[in-house]
Amino acid sequence: MNPSRRRVLQAMGLAGFVALTGRTAWLQLVEGPDLAERAQAERTVTWVNRAPRGQILAADDSVLASSSVSYDIGVNQQRVSQYEHYVEHEDPETGKKTYELVGHGAVEAAARIAPLLGVDPQELGARMVGSEPYVVIAEAVSPDTWRQVNALGIPGIEPDQRARRFYPAGHLAGTVIGFVYEGQGRELIGGNGLESTQNALLTGTNGQGSVEIGKSGAIIPTGKYEEVEAVAGTSVRTTLDPDLQVIAQQAIDEVVKAQGADWGCAVVMEPATGKVLVLADSGAMDPADPLASEAGDREPRCVQAIFEPGSVGKVITFATALEEGVVTPEDAFTVPYTWTAPNGQVFEDSHWHEVQNLTAAQVLAESSNVGTVQIGDRVSDEVRHGYIEAFGYNHLTGIELPGESPGLLSDWAQWDDRTRYTTMFGQGVAGTALQAAQVLATVANKGVRVAPRVIDAWIAPDGTETAQPSVEGVRVISEQTAATLTEMLIGVTQEGGTAESASIDGYLVAGKTGTTEILTESGTVASFVGFTPARDPAIAVAVIVYRPGGTYGGTVAAPVFRKIALAAMHSLGIAPDPLVIAAQAAAEADAQAGAG
Repeated sequence: MNPSRRRVLQAMGLAGFVALTGRTAWLQLVEGPDLAERAQAERTVTWVNRAPRGQILAADDSVLASSSVSYDIGVNQQRVSQYEHYVEHEDPETGKKTYELVGHGAVEAAARIAPLLGVDPQELGARMVGSEPYVVIAEAVSPDTWRQVNALGIPGIEPDQRARRFYPAGHLAGTVIGFVYEGQGRELIGGNGLESTQNALLTGTNGQGSVEIGKSGAIIPTGKYEEVEAVAGTSVRTTLDPDLQVIAQQAIDEVVKAQGADWGCAVVMEPATGKVLVLADSGAMDPADPLASEAGDREPRCVQAIFEPGSVGKVITFATALEEGVVTPEDAFTVPYTWTAPNGQVFEDSHWHEVQNLTAAQVLAESSNVGTVQIGDRVSDEVRHGYIEAFGYNHLTGIELPGESPGLLSDWAQWDDRTRYTTMFGQGVAGTALQAAQVLATVANKGVRVAPRVIDAWIAPDGTETAQPSVEGVRVISEQTAATLTEMLIGVTQEGGTAESASIDGYLVAGKTGTTEILTESGTVASFVGFTPARDPAIAVAVIVYRPGGTYGGTVAAPVFRKIALAAMHSLGIAPDPLVIAAQAAAEADAQAGAG
């Protein structure tokens, strides 16, 4: 061969070798890791470990809301039709691996999936044949079962992971608990109630997992496997007494139905701690099916709906006058049916009567508007306004529920000639049922207002509890004023008072009826707010009935108070007072003797 030709061929061979070596090096050093990573990704099956939402519990740890994570499994009928199932074989002598096609399409996919789901393969296969991009073939499948299905590596088998919320107590405290809806990525989001205000804590942290599978669909034993477990959300223990909540909801539903009222609500709270034992709204929704209820029945009216408290507001007027030292329970007043104020405004009582000579205690017991404005007129508007706010009106209580209203109270300097008087008997000011309960709870707690709360503690996934921090109370009136006012409020529920129907055998009750006309529509708001045992209070209770057929709080709301309060005494294990029983029996005997 020509030497020149040989050199050319050698140069070309060397160049080819260099190019091949360079390409090999490039593949190994540069593209190799990327190609390996892509190959691994193609044979890796991944999934999300969705975190269970934290529970919502009653005070006794009974479950009000709970969650479970499951999967709906769907099939892309077009993709699954391309499925091919190979079985791997290995020659024991040479170690060479071969693959045998043993089945394909929807029929083979169904044959492999059906045993895991516990269904008939033929029926499952029939549902997997077609051209639809997504057809559900199984619902509420456990995570473990889905992982087994997913590990088969069948194309077109797609999960729809769902965190499902359960409410085992049904309608119980539905407006307090709230509800959830699915957001982006199937994440549960609180839509109302505690589900909403505690959403960030209730929501856990999702985990994830991945595993490598071979061409046959089997897991590669030596392949990469990763698993990050989900972290469940924090649970919330409420202060609600579930048994008492049931009784209160039934009682409020019954009175609303019997009276043909628009709605009603009841609040029970511990005066000394602020713990709310009951927040009961009539027609409370089932959190599992919120859309089955009217929009108003999905809201916690106890903390959102405002109304003029009417005569319940007289409690603040009397507390103010007693605290400021301008009146004593024994001070006498001349009380006509109609009275003209110094500024020319005319006021009258709810029932016609002759001119009466009443003590301040009797004015409160009989709920006289005329007597009340005479007493309230002894205190300046600015001072009275300050006490109304100190008792909680015009301010949020801070209850852990959404949409709470602070109520309505205009500045005292803006009161006209009539409003300065109407605010003395609970008109021209508005608030919620919770605020009304807070007023009487303040009196019951020796003059100290403690903010109400419906959460007792937060419980971490590991069981660690964080108690709701106690909030220092605010003194509104002196202990002596509170004690004096308590004795006056006891008179309201005794013979001759406006709320005899609120009295309970064996227990002293202190409280106040309320009846006020609704300015924006026809009808009244009937209410009773009180506490018991009056001289050693365990609970304060507010009962509100909006637009009942009856008119007065003493006949509409007071009997509901009695039913709820008596149940609370039993629930809390507070026995009747023998001295009260004896006194009540003696009073009844005297009444019968007088009638005879």
